[in-house]
Amino acid sequence: MDLLRGLAIVLVVLYHHPRPEGHETYRMLAHFGWTGVELFFVLSGFLIGSQFLEPVAKGETPSLPRFYLRRALRILPSFLVVLGLYVFVPAWTERPFTVPAWRFLTFTQNFGLRISGFSHAWSLCVEEHFYLVLPLTVLALRGRVRALHVVAGAVAVMVAGMLLRGGLWLHLFGGLGPDDEAWRTYDTVLYYPTYARLDGLLCGVMLALVRVFRPAAWERWTHRPGLLLPAVALLGIGGAFFVNQQYDRELPYAVLAFPLISIGYAALLLSMAGPAVSSLCARIPGVRTFAALSFTVYLTHKAVQHAVRVALEPHGLGTFHVLTLVGGAVAVLIASLLLHHGVERPALRWRERLERRAYFKKAPLNLR
Repeated sequence: MDLLRGLAIVLVVLYHHPRPEGHETYRMLAHFGWTGVELFFVLSGFLIGSQFLEPVAKGETPSLPRFYLRRALRILPSFLVVLGLYVFVPAWTERPFTVPAWRFLTFTQNFGLRISGFSHAWSLCVEEHFYLVLPLTVLALRGRVRALHVVAGAVAVMVAGMLLRGGLWLHLFGGLGPDDEAWRTYDTVLYYPTYARLDGLLCGVMLALVRVFRPAAWERWTHRPGLLLPAVALLGIGGAFFVNQQYDRELPYAVLAFPLISIGYAALLLSMAGPAVSSLCARIPGVRTFAALSFTVYLTHKAVQHAVRVALEPHGLGTFHVLTLVGGAVAVLIASLLLHHGVERPALRWRERLERRAYFKKAPLNLR
């Protein structure tokens, strides 16, 4: 999982880096970087789904206060520190900070979003909506549905998302010319809102259901993946790459890109979840550390890299100068380490202390 988390944040950083003309190979790869968010969604659906479903599989009732405490102390401290920088330190932001702070605090910023300072926090809004809905859904349905119903429901949700995106595209963009100004609202309607981005989370939760409730099947698939899972991963990711390059923002992209990449990344996760592959990935130097920094890199990278580019540009060092690239990477790692060790880890230690109190009787789960 650490290697996939590291891959996800690298893709996100690539996507947010400038893509000037004359660097076509880089532009092609970086343009596909949006899929890093979808990989994060698949990982989140799997990890959080497993965390909440394990007590259910044992016949226990998961503690909602404990679940929400864990999520709050994992996400909010670092997020609030960075949000404070955007609100109170104008020099920090990479773009004008125009969205009211209450939209970030209520995690509603991803609805009606236009690009501005800290706009990349939209994906955190989707995650928070997932944290709210998943536990309530599991508690409402436990013991009342069978495996076939779950599979049918998952397929129905994914197809409904495809139909919704397709319908919105036909209604809002079907009659537009290629240079029409109305295309600017595409991401606002079909990229950022939660209703458009359920595919990755759904695929991750389905993997969690298999791991928790069908452990024999999970062990069989992960210990002896064969060629099927890599083939599905290749077809899903390759299909999304083709749609992304050929039909960007056209109807095929709106309908197919998210489910294709989500299925592809879910198959990749499953094919890498076995002990042999996991052990091999764990030996790669720096993977675990970089994965641990993924959230703080996500929060800080846009503002920090922008500051480095602005500082070096007067000296004739452009966006793709080696010193600009290396300096930006080093600055992001330093900022991420400071936030991780100064805010994130103390909050996680506090979370452990709270969990050991009498109110939470069960042993704490592993830190995500």
